[in-house]
Amino acid sequence: MNLYNFPKAAAFGKMLAKNKIYEHATPTSKVKEQFVREIKKITWAYKLSPATINLPASAGVQELQVLTITLRTGTLSHEVLQTIDKAIPSPILFMLDYNGKCRYVAAYKRQSVTDKSKWAISSYFETEWMSDTREKAELPIALNMAALYHFFLVEIISLPFRKAETLDELVLRVDQLRIKEREAVKLESRINKEKQFNRRVELNRTLNALKQDIENLKC
Repeated sequence: MNLYNFPKAAAFGKMLAKNKIYEHATPTSKVKEQFVREIKKITWAYKLSPATINLPASAGVQELQVLTITLRTGTLSHEVLQTIDKAIPSPILFMLDYNGKCRYVAAYKRQSVTDKSKWAISSYFETEWMSDTREKAELPIALNMAALYHFFLVEIISLPFRKAETLDELVLRVDQLRIKEREAVKLESRINKEKQFNRRVELNRTLNALKQDIENLKC
């Protein structure tokens, strides 16, 4: 994944107050505590739109927002990201900033088919941490805003498309992969605690099948 040099014409550079987010997303007390504990500041860094980057809008993607979140620690709860996504009716590319490093994070966010005022938000995908001094790449050539947004998502997901696979199908496959990986971790823990030999053999057989499912989902 590259770091990208966003056009100066798209620069917005406005601080985003946490209270403004709360007004539009009504987070729980626990999530508000996570905001305070994990975030120093949120900057609405760029607005990528037809007016700022000369790309036509497309169905479901009129604009793409780029938000920089400066962290107090190296982690950020996905509940916090989801709260921000709920508060802003537009796809968002998050850039997390911590201790001289940064990473991109995003969910696949699209308008509901039945109610255009509502948004469906997938689980979150993220890159590895990168030095914020590394050379930045120019934005890729894209036909419209949706194509640009999908490019960023695919870069962050970093799992290859299967032949004729759609983005929706790719995101679903990644979600299935994560479920299988969590199941494998839990199963390995059970095996380590199991005392009966026959039961361990049975659990190992199940684990091997699960690992094969994981490999199949990766390609």
